[in-house]
Amino acid sequence: MMAHKSKGFTLVELMVVVTTIGILALLGMPGIRMARERTQATATANDLRVFTQAIEFYSTEKGSYPGFMTYTTMPEDIAEYLPPVWKNGVHNWFYYSDNNYTYVYLYNLNFTAEQAVRLDTILDDANIATGSIRVANNGRGLIYLFRYSPGSFST
Repeated sequence: MMAHKSKGFTLVELMVVVTTIGILALLGMPGIRMARERTQATATANDLRVFTQAIEFYSTEKGSYPGFMTYTTMPEDIAEYLPPVWKNGVHNWFYYSDNNYTYVYLYNLNFTAEQAVRLDTILDDANIATGSIRVANNGRGLIYLFRYSPGSFST
């Protein structure tokens, strides 16, 4: 009697392969999540740079900073410098300026603490308790002070 050799995989072999792939996928998930969060923080930092440059261009041209604005109430001179994320409601924000300070407040961010620190590292001093980046409302909001007199803004 001849032994019949099967050319397929056994159920046990398939289960081992599927389990191995599952374990590898689970090990990679935190890295993928962290990379996504780093990318989001970096993109927000770049958006803030573009915003502050638009404000600086405007203040150089007009001789002063605008007082208050949101994405629906901004001077056309600033709007032409800004990319669509600042004009179409992708970012929830408002801007304020007076003699003591000028800032933009981004809200509904849902940033983790690591994202806030990364953004602060890119734009400021890597300490969210000092400098020009302040996190508000447990990571849901972010204040970026880009012109202020020391001591005029307290947390």
